[in-house]
Amino acid sequence: MEIRKSTASDLEAVVGLVERNRRQYQKYQPTFWHKAANSAEVTRSFFTKLLSEPETYFLVATDGSQLQGFLIARKFPAPPVYAPGGDTYMVDDFCVLEPQHWLTVGEALLSHASTLIHEAGAAQIVVVGADRDLAKTEMLRRSDLTIASNWWTKPLK
Repeated sequence: MEIRKSTASDLEAVVGLVERNRRQYQKYQPTFWHKAANSAEVTRSFFTKLLSEPETYFLVATDGSQLQGFLIARKFPAPPVYAPGGDTYMVDDFCVLEPQHWLTVGEALLSHASTLIHEAGAAQIVVVGADRDLAKTEMLRRSDLTIASNWWTKPLK
């Protein structure tokens, strides 16, 4: 497995993977994670922009020509009432090909990103995940991440 910076040639596979992940997350929480009809097009455009952002780490894991997973870490301002001691990087888009790959591919992507972010002087990394994404949650726990916040939601329709 190779972990490297993403390129434009990775985008179709990355968008396909994130779309599959969105369909799964929508099953977990149908209102909060409701996938927009044009999400693939919006994602493709947004991810294209992220490829050139200097303070964004957009990494892919590949095995030969097969995309195994990806991670995007973006510099994110801490609320002004908190002072974590440096920059925060948020990982919102982070997917692997199969749930069993979280403990290998997912951990390798997170470790690589954490090293890059640490070397950039950041104080912390924050990773977003669905409450019912148990395989990802287990990998995050094994990687010494802890829960800092929970978002609770209720549909109002």
